[in-house]
Amino acid sequence: MKSTLLTICLVINIAVQGQMLNDSPFDASVAHPKYSKGKGPKVLFDRGHYNFIVDMGLAKPLIDVATADGYQVSVDSMKFTKAYLSKYKMLVIFPAMPFTFGSKNQVTDEITFTPDELSALQEWVSNGGSLLMFDEHAPIDKSVTPLFNKFGIQLSIGIVSDSLNYETKIEMSSKETMLKFTRSNGLLNSDHPITQGEQAGEQINNIMSYGGGGLTGKSYTTLFKLSPSATIKKYSGSAPSGTAESQGLAGNYGKGKVVALGDCNGFTAMYVMMKSKKFSAGMQVAEYDWKQFALNTFHWLSK
Repeated sequence: MKSTLLTICLVINIAVQGQMLNDSPFDASVAHPKYSKGKGPKVLFDRGHYNFIVDMGLAKPLIDVATADGYQVSVDSMKFTKAYLSKYKMLVIFPAMPFTFGSKNQVTDEITFTPDELSALQEWVSNGGSLLMFDEHAPIDKSVTPLFNKFGIQLSIGIVSDSLNYETKIEMSSKETMLKFTRSNGLLNSDHPITQGEQAGEQINNIMSYGGGGLTGKSYTTLFKLSPSATIKKYSGSAPSGTAESQGLAGNYGKGKVVALGDCNGFTAMYVMMKSKKFSAGMQVAEYDWKQFALNTFHWLSK
C-alpha cells in the first residue's frame, strides 16, 4: 500500500498527520470456525460510498477473519438496490462519505446515500438482512447521519469524551476520548449474546474505543454504555450537538438485525506512525477483545 499522508483526526483522535497501515503480522486465523470453509453466509463489504477504510485496504484484516470463520465475503461498489442486496445475508458499511477521503477538509451537506438506496436497504433489513454499520467522530458523523436515522438511531455531532472512564495508559493529550467499556466498570453489557459468546473462551471483558461518536437508539440494546461523566466535545471545526447514550447498539429491525458502533477502529488491525512513534489500534491489540468481539458480532448477525 502506498504511503499517504492523512489527517488522522478523521479516524483516530490524533492531532497530527501520520501513516495508517495494516499491522504485520496479524493473526487472522480462527481456532474453531463457525462454518466450513466457504460454506457460511454471504457477506458484502460496501465500497460504493467512499468507504475509506475499505479503499485504503484497512478492512482486509476483518475480511480475512471473516473468511477464516467460513463466511463468503465479497467487496463491491454497486449502489444499493433490492435485487443487489438480495444476494447477501449480511452487509458491512464502514464509515461512508460523499467524496474521496482527504479531498476536502470538512464533510458537507452533500448526499452520501440516495433516498432510493436507503429505502432499498431498509426494506432488505426488514425482510431479514443483517446490517453492521459504523459511525465516527466529526466530521464523519454528519455524512452517515441519514443512514443511522433510517434505522431509528440518532447520532451526536462532535467527539465523545469521558473524564473518568478512559485508558490511562495512552500517552497523548486527548486520551480522555479513548473510552473504556469493561465488565469491571459496568459500562460493557455482559448479558448480550455478542458479549457472552457462544462457547467457552468467547466472553468479552475489555473494550476500548478510539475516539468516535455517540449513538442513541431507544429500540436497541446498549452494548457500550456511556457514563454520566461522558460529554460531547467540539471536534474538527464542528460545534458539538445532540446527546448520546452509547457507542454500541444491537437489536432486531423487522425480521432482520442491526449492530451500530460509534467507532470503526476496533474492527481494523492497523497502526499509525506519528513522528517515528507507532500507535496500534484494533483486533491485534492484546489488551482488548476486539477480534473476538468482531467474531461474536458476525455470529449474532448471521444466526
